[in-house]
Amino acid sequence: MNNLTVSAEVGAIEGAVDGVATLPAEFEVVAAITASMERDTSLVGNPFKSVLGNLWNLNSKAANDFIGQIEKKFRRKNKFHSYFSGSPSNSTPVNLEKYIACNIDFSKLAEAQMSVIVYVANSNERGTLQGGNLVFIHYKTPGDEDDLGRLMIVMVDKKSAFEFDNTLQPKALQPIDTDALRQAAMFDLTLFSVVYPKKEGSTYLHFIEGRSKSDFFKTALGCDSTIPNKESVSNLFEAIKSFSQHNGLKPALQEKLTQGVYDFLDKNIGKQVSLTDIQHIVDKQLPDGHEAVGSFSDFANDKGFQINDFFEATRASLNNGVSIKIVDFESNYSVSVKSGSLGYEGSDKPVFVDENITYLMIPLSAADRERIRVIVGDKDNVDENPR
Repeated sequence: MNNLTVSAEVGAIEGAVDGVATLPAEFEVVAAITASMERDTSLVGNPFKSVLGNLWNLNSKAANDFIGQIEKKFRRKNKFHSYFSGSPSNSTPVNLEKYIACNIDFSKLAEAQMSVIVYVANSNERGTLQGGNLVFIHYKTPGDEDDLGRLMIVMVDKKSAFEFDNTLQPKALQPIDTDALRQAAMFDLTLFSVVYPKKEGSTYLHFIEGRSKSDFFKTALGCDSTIPNKESVSNLFEAIKSFSQHNGLKPALQEKLTQGVYDFLDKNIGKQVSLTDIQHIVDKQLPDGHEAVGSFSDFANDKGFQINDFFEATRASLNNGVSIKIVDFESNYSVSVKSGSLGYEGSDKPVFVDENITYLMIPLSAADRERIRVIVGDKDNVDENPR
């Protein structure tokens, strides 16, 4: 099958940002296919059934447009970032491993995943679940032989801007309404092959929930419901730094943004907060009418900062998020300093650096001074040439 190179149109996205995006300006589509899931009204209980379409014609303009729009919408949406649950009944990791090893082709992968999705959809507690079309897309970075690519699975409404012909090939479509993305998941196959089955380090699974609030998609795909909050908090403050630099905010205003978010999380330790909440806090710190108002959430998503749509901060993760750890190259010392405490010599900051940022000056308590004096002695009594 011929691969299709699709432009992600980064520069054309409303509110697009400069710099290095999460994805390259172009990506190569390896394969794509659609499966329909609808209720079988001829059987008792009207259970769901699925029908798998043909592999997409990757030379089709409609396919090109569809993939470009769907990837862009997914990238800009708030997401959860996680790992597979590790449940023995979850077959998704096994299916992905088989696909990566070329033991099954793309159609067989989609067929295997649809079997699981239909099984979960037919569970008793999901009687109100509606059907839809599920789109499977495998895409990767052009020319990167080490990139296994990404697998995106998207569920869309039957009645939406997404239109398919009788072989489930995409037809010409209107601009996509974000809400038409009912649920979606994206698997980074390269990270998955390295990280799985561990649950540490970079997450390889990213998913969104549109209008559907059930755990249907997460359950069917085996997503872990335990969200790594520590990474969300750390990435949040990194996103604030990058956001400030991108918008040319002066250090004092960047510090105000950081402090505002810190204070908000400090008041909500152990409570669930959302990226939308953070957006409101950031906006409150910006001057009225500033061009960056309302753009933080989109910026963080577009730049690939893995911040869960909902997360909880702990005291430790919050303090680590606003601190910088400094270690010299010979590991003679290490020190952790809150970013808001740093400044140049002569400023009102308690910890300061010289104008060339060569040395760091830290105030010592009386107890710390005494502990150090025991080691180095009084300066007047230091023997430079001990014998």
